[in-house]
Formats: sequence, structure tokens, C-alpha cells
Amino acid sequence: MSTSFPSPSLLPHFPTSASTYLTSHPTLPGSTITCAILDTGVDPCADGMSDKNVTIDDCTGSGDVLLRKVEVKDGKFEGYNLSLESSDTIFHSKKALYDLLNGSVLKRVKNYNKEQATIKFKQLISEASEVKVENVKSKDDEEKKVNQEDLKESLQQMLKSYTDPGPIYDIITIKRKDTYITYLGLNGEVGSVKELGVVYKFDTLTNSNYGLSSFFEEKDGLRLTITTDAGAHGTHVANIVSSTTSPGVASSASIKSLKIGDTRLGSMETGVGVMRAIKACEDCEVVNMSYGEAVALQERGRVKHELDRLAYSKNVLFLASAGNNGPGLSTVGAPGGMVDSVISVGAWVGEEMMEAQYSVRDVALTKESTYTWSSVGPCHNGSFGVDIIAPGGAITGVPEWCLQKKQLMNGTSMSSPNAAGCVSLICDGLKKEGIKWTSERVRKGVFNTAKKVEGLSVLQEGWGMIQVEEAFEWIKKFKDVAEEDVRYDVTINRVATPKGVYLRQEAECSKKQVFSVTVNPQFGYDDVSPEMQDARSKFEMKCKLSLSTDESWVTHPDFLLLVHNGRNFGIEVDATNLAPGVHTCRLEGRDADDLTRGVQWYLPITVVKPLPSSDSPTIDLGQINFAPSERRRFFLTPPQGATFADIKVKDCRPMGDDASTRLMVLHCLQITPHTPYRDREEQFYLQQTPGNTTVKSVPLVGGVTLELCLARYWSALGFTEASIEVTWRGIIPSPSEITISPGGAGTHVRVMSHVADEVVMPFCKLDKWETSLRPKSSVISPFPGDRNVMLDGKTRVQGLTLTYNLKLEEGTDVIFKAPLFNGYLYESEYESQMGMIYSEGKRLLGVVDAYPEKVKCPKGTITVRFQVRHDDVDMLKKLEDMTLIAERNMSKSVSLAAYATHGDMLVGGKKFGKRIIQMGNMASMHFEVPEFSKMPKGASEGDVLRGKVDYEFTEKTAEGEGKMPGGYNVTYIVPPKPEKKEEPKPFVSEVKDERSELEKMKEDLRDWKVTRIGKKVGEKGFDELYEDCKSEWSEWLPLLKERVRHLEKMLGKKGEEKKGEVDSPPPPPVEKKDLLSSIDFVVKLIDLDALAIWNGTKHDTTDGEVNNKKKEMEAQKKILEDVLGRKCLALIGEEGFEESLMELKKWVKVEGNDKMAALEIESLKAKGLHGSVLKVVKRLGEGDGTKGGLKEYKKSDLLKIKGETLGALGWDWLVEYEKKWEVIEGMKDFQEF
Repeated sequence: MSTSFPSPSLLPHFPTSASTYLTSHPTLPGSTITCAILDTGVDPCADGMSDKNVTIDDCTGSGDVLLRKVEVKDGKFEGYNLSLESSDTIFHSKKALYDLLNGSVLKRVKNYNKEQATIKFKQLISEASEVKVENVKSKDDEEKKVNQEDLKESLQQMLKSYTDPGPIYDIITIKRKDTYITYLGLNGEVGSVKELGVVYKFDTLTNSNYGLSSFFEEKDGLRLTITTDAGAHGTHVANIVSSTTSPGVASSASIKSLKIGDTRLGSMETGVGVMRAIKACEDCEVVNMSYGEAVALQERGRVKHELDRLAYSKNVLFLASAGNNGPGLSTVGAPGGMVDSVISVGAWVGEEMMEAQYSVRDVALTKESTYTWSSVGPCHNGSFGVDIIAPGGAITGVPEWCLQKKQLMNGTSMSSPNAAGCVSLICDGLKKEGIKWTSERVRKGVFNTAKKVEGLSVLQEGWGMIQVEEAFEWIKKFKDVAEEDVRYDVTINRVATPKGVYLRQEAECSKKQVFSVTVNPQFGYDDVSPEMQDARSKFEMKCKLSLSTDESWVTHPDFLLLVHNGRNFGIEVDATNLAPGVHTCRLEGRDADDLTRGVQWYLPITVVKPLPSSDSPTIDLGQINFAPSERRRFFLTPPQGATFADIKVKDCRPMGDDASTRLMVLHCLQITPHTPYRDREEQFYLQQTPGNTTVKSVPLVGGVTLELCLARYWSALGFTEASIEVTWRGIIPSPSEITISPGGAGTHVRVMSHVADEVVMPFCKLDKWETSLRPKSSVISPFPGDRNVMLDGKTRVQGLTLTYNLKLEEGTDVIFKAPLFNGYLYESEYESQMGMIYSEGKRLLGVVDAYPEKVKCPKGTITVRFQVRHDDVDMLKKLEDMTLIAERNMSKSVSLAAYATHGDMLVGGKKFGKRIIQMGNMASMHFEVPEFSKMPKGASEGDVLRGKVDYEFTEKTAEGEGKMPGGYNVTYIVPPKPEKKEEPKPFVSEVKDERSELEKMKEDLRDWKVTRIGKKVGEKGFDELYEDCKSEWSEWLPLLKERVRHLEKMLGKKGEEKKGEVDSPPPPPVEKKDLLSSIDFVVKLIDLDALAIWNGTKHDTTDGEVNNKKKEMEAQKKILEDVLGRKCLALIGEEGFEESLMELKKWVKVEGNDKMAALEIESLKAKGLHGSVLKVVKRLGEGDGTKGGLKEYKKSDLLKIKGETLGALGWDWLVEYEKKWEVIEGMKDFQEF
């Protein structure tokens, strides 16, 4: 047993021969190389990064702030004293710190702040509880007692709803000639000067670091990018490449951090982030991207084109993780497995790593392998998907906010940077020896020298483990061979010109297949690169190729004379005599005159041969003893008519001998055209114990080969034995998806059982509600700055910004979907798409991208700003009317009954009950149309309700799901709203209108004028309009009411000067007595006794004259309530208030009446009953109920009142809390994309 700690295996160098290379090249390894890290961002202050050259930038836009130009007098601005020069230009904006922090830091900081706030709240609640009002003897005592109860209740509610907004920074940038100086200010105090390229710390609580990475001016202001990391991932990756302390593989290489993980999306990459990052890589030698997604199409999309340009025009070596979606076949992601110009890296784990990193207790029971979840080829287009492997785990540096220096991470995210470090060493060595290289030359050297790992297939390891020393010597050996720079485009004659042969279906493997192979030599990105002239000329003279493969089931020519324009030749693949399983080989092309140059090009060939089909619905795959890390693959052809399978896995270890669990992975996949593997896979991690049986149900497409992979987890120790049994199940409905149109005809569905007898009992439910939104506006404009120019240096990206509105009757979660773009990222023909969702106060509620998730939205009008990017304006114009879908969960689902016949559906008769459908038989059912009364509140014509229908009857004791997982789709289109049936109008005696037409016209004119005057209340011009009307209608109550409202708003303000009276003295300010006099005049005009008698008397509603009188009296009462309420407001705290309030209460309820909320609030404030004020503010919510009342409150008004009340209570920390929310809820501008 060794007593020395295996430190070298914490970040392995030995398996890749990097350690051997470093022994012979020990001086500043990688020092001439800049490696770009496309990831979550890198913390330059982290362990291993703080003492090296690290530059950072945010390519996503998540750190962008648009600063507006502001005027500053005497160097003072919003409480800040600035040292300015006369020529300075000042820009300003506000930014919430929490918008910049990643989820992990944010959660920790918010939890800490919530704990601190909870302590304070509980202290205040305790203090409020201690104040007791006993021996209530007066109204004042009663109000004080209620106030204490309200105060306690308000505190409890505030604690429950407390959401920490975090600090709100003032960002102030001074443009001084060609220099930008930025201050981050908080509460009137500014920090030190912030400069580009310098890293700063926000505060010790978050331990987050940031930098100002770019400035550029545009027509709307100055755009500043504040770069923070979106997670720890990128820093760990960068340390694997180039840590100075661990040490990294190429410890002296410079790091260029390009953040592609958007903080707003929880570190998800975006199209704009990836495209900008690719552009920023053009001055680097090596790039690592430990990111990726499943794609529907390989070798498509704008990302692919730019990656090709980067590799072949700019000679940049781009490495990417293969993916962490194994162990099933065809699980490589993009861009690693999508683009030939990218080197795709799988994740290997060795015994030394298990010992050092994972503390495995008995390494002898394990075996080196790829990690169980490391993605496996081939790609859908036939390429092998994985090019090389490298160590996929490391314990190395992470950001300071992790509160630890180092951390263990594993995955292809870690193997890719290990390989990138290796490539950096190779390129550094070539540079230092003066050897020119191209990306293709280095790729050939790496691939031809990679080391095979015993027990791994080419689909797992590609060419094998990268070997630094051997690859470096290989490239040196052939440094004078110009043809090493020539790359080859190899395709076959099938739809979409695949990159290799991939046979997978039973029919494909049952006969010989002949393919035409096309080999095209490529000289640079555009085939006319001046740098490639020498290679082209020599290639024309020397183009004899030797073709070979090591498998007899592939027949091919032995030689090929290849010319500049390429050649075609035929091959035959005969899988008829192959055993069931996976078979792979390469058809390799070598220089016939110099075979030592290795493989120049190759055609990957994969045959997946399924087991022979069986008539039995149940297939026993036998009992299997699993070796360490072993994967067993079975390929089965589900019969037509099978919609799902029950897969039974049993742990066959004898019970009693070993009670420990065994971790196994069950992975089931099918491949269908234009479908990413994630949509056709089911994966389960099984914790098996001796004798335990697990049944899992997986959906299927009948007739399409199913891979069933059962794998022993890479770190599982001990004897592992299991049996597998598969049972085909399912009902085939016709139609498979139900669309119910309005009209009441219902939907007729036929179901058939093709595989076995099935018990059917349909259950249909609608539970999703979709509303289609059309844009309210659309704007197309170019994006400024170098980062928005493509790699050709000329093409500028344009943007289409669409604005949508959605009215919500109540707060709910909403998914905003753009069907044209959702599900497409790397393969998208557009650069990117993003939706930003805002509240009425322009508070950012959430962000959606290619894979939208739900956003919590409050009641009110929601604004969605959706942006699409492309360099072709015509492509953007096509989308100016693009529909956006808002999906919500229905608060109450709608069940649709299935009936035995159409007639039963019409009359509500016999429903389709449980019945057995024997194999080969069919049954028929009719689904009803839902009643309109069951539609969700607010549903409009054209809205869509969606749900699922299950046909199979499921016993509670059934193994597995007992039905097709996920069910079948059901859609219902909401019809027009039914017309309300007019209730018979009660008889009302007709009253003849005795007015002349002239009188009617004059009264209509009067009403119109009063309406116009009402719009000028509190504004200049009111007095002139009022005097004009007063001369004719001096006692018209609606006019006088507007006069009262105007005087109330003008209290203390200077009155209006009359036109034409130049020499007259200025009018005095409006005084309270003027307002009270006006109110008293209005009240005097109303016969209060008559109004009281009318309100207290029942009236004959069939009498037309009585009804007319009722309208008149109701109008008078409403005006009386309004002016008396305003009188009370004016008299608060003065003599006469109580008397006026008593008079008002004769006519209207004040307490709890939102229309009288202003009076309620102001009177409570005057009495110092702050607890009751808080309760009223809480009751008013968004202020909707105050419309048409004494004062209309907006949400911002209520937040201000709440803040003032908290200040009056001396709770300054809560005042600050409310002020922050005032800023967040009342933003002037929308945030930047």
C-alpha cells in the first residue's frame, strides 16, 4: 500500500503523455498560446487563475447596461459628488446587483438576507405583541387596539412575502475624450474608478468578482458590459487547461474567457452568446467549449458555418465535449458531434483517477473506461461523433464565491479542456520550434497518434486517448509535407449527403447495400486561400491513394487516383451475415507513396443489426453477468402497433449473500428523422438489490429499431448479475391526435390492438390553455459594435424586435413559446432568438430562449419583447407578424367523456366503459365537445385548450405505468362566446321626452364640455373653460364637481392669469377656504332631505318617470359622496373633520371602501395609526379598486405610502427595502437583450 498521496491524478497528465512532453519541454508550457474558454465565465481571482493572463467578456448580453446621457450641475448628481472637467459627457443607469449574480450565489445571499430579515421581523412582531390596549373606554382606544392588531398582522404578512431585492447600484460613466471612467455608486457613495480589463469584487458577502469588459456608444446612449460568471463550471474548465497551481495541462497558456452561459437563463447557452464568442476567438489558437445540446439536424445552421470558417479560415483548433448523455448509442451533442471542424472529446476514467479523486475503496474491482454517461456515437449522419478521449475528471480551482479553492467535477466538460490543454502544448511546441501549422495538420497528428484503450469501441473513444508527445513528434516529422494541410470532405449518396454509413433498421441489414462515396479535397475555408497554393500544387502532382478497411463485410476498391475536383467510387456493405449487435469500421485513405503519413481521410461505417423479429409480445433477453463498467446493448424491432414497452430488470444475485445496492443505468433510444435523441430516449438509474425487480415503461414508434442498453455504473463494485425481459404493449388510435373543432359534432376515434389483448378505458383531460399573440410593434435595426460583425469582418448582424401584450386576470405561471424557433439552437438558420417578459412597471419577470420554461407573472398587462437576429433583413421581415404562444395551466381541468356511439354522445347516454380488445380487433368511441361554461375565465375565440388522452386501463397494482407514457395529444379550439340570452324586460311605462331638439342639442353640448373640462383638472386652461361653462350652467352639479377636483389639486399653487389683463395683479394662490366654499356650494344645491327620503323609500320600477328620477338621484348622491369625501380630506386634523366625516358616513361606507381609500389612509396617518395604514395599503393591492374614487392609486403610489409609513414607524431598514422595490417596479427602460 502506497503512503504518498497520488496528487498527479487529481488533474491527470500521464494518460495523455502530457507529463512525458513536459519533462522534455519544461519551460513555460503553453506560454505562446491563448486558449478561449466558451463557458459560464471564468473568475480571474480564483485559485490557479489569479497569477496568469486572463481576459474576460460576456457574449450573452446578460451583463449589458444601457446608460443614458444625463446633465450634471456643479459635479453633483443624485447625491454623488463627481470630479468633472468641462468637456466630460456623463452617462447613468441603475442596475440591481441580483441581475448579475449566478443562481448559486443568489440563492446563498438571499437565504442569508432572509434569515437576517426574519430575525428583525420577529423582533418587531414581538414588540407589537407586547403593546396591549386594555380597558377600551373610547373610540380612540378601540382604534389603537385595532391598530396594534393590524400592525402585527402586517408584519407577519411582510415576513411571509419578503423577497430580498438586493442592492441597487447607480452606474455612472464619465466619457473624457477617448477614455471611459465608471463609478458604481450605492446610497450616495461611489467606489473606486472602474477601468476596462480590471477585475473588481462586489462585496465580501457574495464573494463574486466582475470586470467591465466593453464600452461602445450607440444612438440611445452608452452600452456597458459588466461581466460576471454564470456558474463555477467555466473556472473549473479553465483551470484544467491552464491552472498555475494544480497544475493545468498547459499551465502557462493565456486564458480568454468568453461567457456563453446566460445568467438570466440559469447559465444556458444562447445563439447570440455562441456566435459572438466564435467571432471573439479569431485571435486565439485553441478553443474549448464544454457545452452542447441535442440537435434535430447535423451539419446545419449558422453556428456550423461560422465554426467551419473559424477552423479553416482562421486556423483555430476548436475542441468541444461530446456530451454526457450515454450510455446509449447516437447520444453525442452539438457542436461536438455536429460539426466536422470541431474535435469532439469523450470522457475517460482510469484507476488512478478513481483512487485519487473518488476514493474508491477497491480499485482492483474496477476497470478503466469511459464514464457510463459519456456520450457515444455515431451521429445520425453517420460520423462517429467522438473523435478522441481524455481524462474526464479533475479536482482543481473554482470561483471564490464557492467558498473553497478546489472542487471535484467530472464529465466530458472536463475531458474536453484536458484535451484542449494537450493541443495547446502541441501548438506551443510547434510555435517555439518555428514550425508552421494549420488546424487540419494538427488534427491529423492528434488522430493518427491517439492511443487505443482496451475494451472500448470506436463509438466510445474515436481514435483513442490523445497523446501529446507522439502527436508533436508526428507533426514535426511531416512538417515539410504540404499535403498535410489538405482536408477532405467525404460523403455518401443518400439524402442530406451523410458523412458516413449508418445502417440501423432490420430491413437495411437484411440485404447488401451499395453506396457511392464522394471524396473532395479542400484547400482552406473557401478553397482559394493563398496560403494553400503550395499544398494545392503539390497535391495535383501526388494524389495516389491506398484504400483499406479491417472488416471483410465491406467491399471497396484498393486504390483511388484523386484529383483536385474530387472523385466518386462505389462500396458494398454486406450486413446479412453479421451477428446481432454493433459493428463498426473505417474505410481509410492513405498516401500510396508514403503509408507512414497515416490516415488522410476516412469514411465511418456503422451497422446496428437488430435481433430477429418475434411473433411473441414478450422477449426474454436472458441473465447477464456484468463486468466492471460493462454495457450490454440489445437492438429490437418493435412490431407495428406497439406504442410502448414494459422493460423488466431483475437483480439476480442470491438473496442473503450480499445486501448492497448496485447502480445500473437503463437507456432506451430510437432514431427518427429530424428528431433530437432527447425526444426519443428514456433513461433510468436503477438502485438494484438482490432479488429486486424493476419495471419501466417506455414509449415507442412501431417498426423502428429500439436500443435497450443496460450498463453497470462505472464506479459500481462487486458481482453484478441481472436479467432483462421486454413486453410489447399498446393500442393504436385513429386519428392518433385528436383535434376537436367547435360545432358540437364531437370526435370519432377508432382504436385497435395489434400486439396483444388490451383492456381499454379511455380517459381524456384538457389542462393547458394557449393564447396566440400578435405583435403590437416590430422594429428592425442593425447592432452596433465589433462583437456583432461576423467572422468575415464585413457582415453586420441585424435584429428584429417584436412587442407583445398579454392581459392576465390573475397571477399565474406562463410559458411563452415561439413555435418557429423552440427546440432549435445550434441547427437554427437564424443566429438567435430571445424573449424578455416584463410587468407593467417594466420589471423583468423572466427570459425565454430556445427551450422556454414557465415564468411567474402577476395580474395585469404583461409585455413580451422578443428579438430575432440575422444578417439578412429580408429573413427578418418574414417574421414581422410572427405569432407567440402563451401557455398556462388551467386552474380547473376539463374532462371529456367518451361514449359508445354518436347517438349516446348527443343524448348523454351510454359511456364507453372498460372493455377488452382482443389482438387484431377494433373498437369505436366518440368524445364529447366541452361546454363553454367549462372554459377558463378569460378564454377567447381562437384560444386553444390542450391535454392528453389515455386509452389503456391501468390497474393500481400494475407493474410499470400500464399505459403509453405521456398519452396522446388532444386539442380543442375555443369557439365564439355564446350570445347572452336577453331576459324579458320588465314593463316600464313610457315617458315622453318633452324637450325640443334644440334643448337636447344644448344639453348634449353641455355634457361634452363638462367631459372635456374634466380632462383639464389641475392643468393650465381649466379656469378659462370653467368660466365659459359657468356663465351658462352655474349650478350644474357635474361641472361644479370638476371645479372641486381642480381646486383640490391646485391647493397652494398660483392661480391662472386671465388673458388680456396685463396690468392686473397676479392671482393669489388657491387656499383651502376656496375649496371648502366650493364644496359647500355644491352641497347647498342638493336637497339633502329629499335625497335621504328617496334613498330610504322603495319605488315602483315599472314607472318610467320614477326610473328617470332614480337616475337623477343616484347621480346626485354620487357627487355628494365625492365632494363630502374631499371636504373630509381637506379637514383632516382640523376642527370640523369629525362632523364632516359623520355627514359623509350618512351616505356612504368609508372603512373598507376602495373608492374612499384616500380618506381612510390620510385620516389614519393623521392619527398615527400606522399599522392600520399598512393594512389598507395591503388591501388595495395594485390599486385597481381606487379608480373613480377620491384618488386613483397606482402600485407605485401605494409603495411610496408604504415606505413613508414604515419610516414614520422608525423602521429604516424596511424603508430602504421598499425604496428598492419602487426602483425595480418603476424602471424607465426595458433591460437590454
